[in-house]
Amino acid sequence: MSLPSILKLTPYLREVVWGGRRLESEFGKKLPPGKRVGEAHELSAIAHTECHVAEGPLTGKSLPDLIQTYGSELIGQGVVDRYSTHFPLLIKWLDAHEDLSIQVHPDDDYATKQNLGRFGKSEAWYVVKSEDGRIAGGLRDGVDADSLRQAIDAGRVEDAVIYHSVKPGDVVSIPPGTVHALCGGVMVYELQQSSDITFRLYDYDRPGPDGQPRELHVDQGLAVTRPDIDASPKRVSGPRQVTTGHFTLDRYASAARNHEPIPSFSAITFVQGAANLSADGTTCRATSGDTLLIPAERGISVQPDADCEYLIAAVPA
Repeated sequence: MSLPSILKLTPYLREVVWGGRRLESEFGKKLPPGKRVGEAHELSAIAHTECHVAEGPLTGKSLPDLIQTYGSELIGQGVVDRYSTHFPLLIKWLDAHEDLSIQVHPDDDYATKQNLGRFGKSEAWYVVKSEDGRIAGGLRDGVDADSLRQAIDAGRVEDAVIYHSVKPGDVVSIPPGTVHALCGGVMVYELQQSSDITFRLYDYDRPGPDGQPRELHVDQGLAVTRPDIDASPKRVSGPRQVTTGHFTLDRYASAARNHEPIPSFSAITFVQGAANLSADGTTCRATSGDTLLIPAERGISVQPDADCEYLIAAVPA
């Protein structure tokens, strides 16, 4: 079967202790009744959290299925050359009804040496909702790994990190080693490497689903912490919001646009509004909260309604 030029995706929904219900009220996600769902994995090839094709001739196929069948035609020859069969990106909506744990992620080198997988976790947030919210991002001046351990032991971790107010449109870059946390009342689009590795440093003595405190990973977390990272929110003019060695993120709004083919696959996620998309005879209607996968070397036309905003993630050449 030929590969369509637009693949609308159905996400994997994850229940978490800090989650809420706004993914349903804001984006129309069909959440399980009574569950606190904090994550919608919009583009995922990670085992047990895969997303699936939502409509068209490939309906129901998982992203790993598509990669197995179409390979470089889907994700791009350069991506295959660089990552082989490992799909490199993960995109989520995060709805923080309560504060997330104060945490840190490793880089690729640490993850590989510790047999934790192919990827560490570099990530970025684009803030879409904020009820006078904030994030934790980075450590206060003079705080190093030793003093951070002392703060953890004393239950004073919140005194060691820097908190930043955030509002919609803010961008936060979180390279590996950044001590950080998303806080209650904030919803973000998260773009990251395809990794589920999180080292929790502090979790407010909060019980997990089993009623017991959730596991901490203090030694591992301190081993990868980089105290010097500035994770302040930024406002970015122009389309390009984030560039790292692992991914790029662009933002567009309102005007009709033809996006030229690129060597990598791309993923379009709608923050607000709706649009008609077309590519090589394939058409699709997308609304806020939707994510669509565009195969490599395929151009796409976006005809937005008024007040439409969308993000495009890709792998740099």
